Amino acid sequence: MVNKTLLDFLCRETEWEELGNEKLLHQLPEFGQEVGAAINEGRLIEFTRELSGLLEKMDLYKASLLSNFIGFACEKEEDTSAGEGIVKLFSRSCKQVYEMFQSLEADGECGLPEDMSEIYRKNGDWARVYFGFNILCVSVMAFLTRDVSLRKIMEEQEIAEQVKYLTEETPESPYLKSVYYVDLMRNTCGKRKLLVLYPAKKSGFLAEANDMNNCFHLLFLLEEQIHRKLGEKYGMHEFHAAESLIRLAHGEYPDDCWNNSYSMQFMECNYGAAGHDTFEQDDAMRLIWGEMPPEAIPEVDGRGVIILFETGINRSFSANFLAVPHPALKPSVEIGRELTESEYDAWARKIKENLPKAD
Repeated sequence: MVNKTLLDFLCRETEWEELGNEKLLHQLPEFGQEVGAAINEGRLIEFTRELSGLLEKMDLYKASLLSNFIGFACEKEEDTSAGEGIVKLFSRSCKQVYEMFQSLEADGECGLPEDMSEIYRKNGDWARVYFGFNILCVSVMAFLTRDVSLRKIMEEQEIAEQVKYLTEETPESPYLKSVYYVDLMRNTCGKRKLLVLYPAKKSGFLAEANDMNNCFHLLFLLEEQIHRKLGEKYGMHEFHAAESLIRLAHGEYPDDCWNNSYSMQFMECNYGAAGHDTFEQDDAMRLIWGEMPPEAIPEVDGRGVIILFETGINRSFSANFLAVPHPALKPSVEIGRELTESEYDAWARKIKENLPKAD
């Protein structure tokens, strides 16, 4: 049971004078005592799970401050079991901050007022959520990057419009700077099953992608793995990527990568291009667009289908698409087993059955 004095404090509304004080929780001795006891007694995760379950009852600013401690425990123990409460707190907070900015627009304001106490007087919870929002964004990232099921829970909250708005349409603010990374997580795939076919050689393989938010990143790692594991067979004798780009794509941040770009070895199309051996003019409309998320690759029987062609349109992209937004993400493409000749033919027939019928 959470100490009653501590819980009462967490539930009491934060006053205007206290907003922006990120050490507010530490001013209550019971907070430090409870945290210390949980750590020393080996029940840190149990304690944060209990706190997470109570977030809905708490003052919004103090709940955001508390999320920092809950996120710390997640990172320390690599345990995301307290995450659902954090994700739902983020959802509620996101909607409130969105409402605040919508209200400002309705009043003809182009940005935030110089005196934020005006916001507090209009709606105290808007101010409480706003001042704690960046801390909460950082905390929710600790969970979303480690647990795909929590990404699905966030998707169920139906806040995509609000997150995108706060990322792209609001004035620059230190309290909003990390919502950009949460927006990236909306499109970050978990274990994405793939089927890759190479019609020119009547060959293919099964693969799995993980922890990426755009298809340029996925295709870069796919080509890296083709070169490493199937290079000769697929005519990919070299992987023409700067070493700094390879390091960037796997989660490092080398200083010398940002002016580099990558020119793709293959033309990667969706399953609509599976009926022929070489890239045709109409296949330009069937490209796997690099900007789209991996989950958007059209699939057959639960696998996103990628068709490889040797030549076609020259495509390249910048280093920005390969940046990994959080150290807990582990972007990868793993090539599984190659298809037998009969399996290739069976997949080709199945894909043909899924193609839209001509009028």
